[in-house]
Parts: sequence; structure tokens; C-alpha cells
Amino acid sequence: MNPVFDIFNYQYVQQQAQKHHLDQLSEVQKSAKALKDFLDGVDNIEPAYQIIASETFWAIILDYIGKHS
Repeated sequence: MNPVFDIFNYQYVQQQAQKHHLDQLSEVQKSAKALKDFLDGVDNIEPAYQIIASETFWAIILDYIGKHS
């Protein structure tokens, strides 16, 4: 069957929507784990190095904001 006709196939559309939903939930879980790992790692930074860490983190955040605004 021609893939164009799939847009009229309700079951196919529902399956694709469900797959997208599950994929996004997986991405949320991966990001949450990465954030937890990051925060756990921050706990290992000694106070003398926290300013360096903070400056580095802010540089990364500002770069991200610049690319996504």
C-alpha cells in the first residue's frame, strides 16, 4: 500500500501517536537520570572548586540558551 494512504488509516495513526508518546516518556526518563547524575556529581565538588564549577555550568547554560532562543 502507498504510505500516503496511511494518513487515512486510523489504527496506523493511533499506533504512531502511541509510539511517539512512549518515545517521549523515554526521553524524559533519560533526561531525569542525567540530571540526577549531574546533581549527585555536584555533591562531590569541594567548596574550594565550587566557584569554578558554577562558572563552568553557567557558561554551558548560557550557550544552550543562546542556541535555543
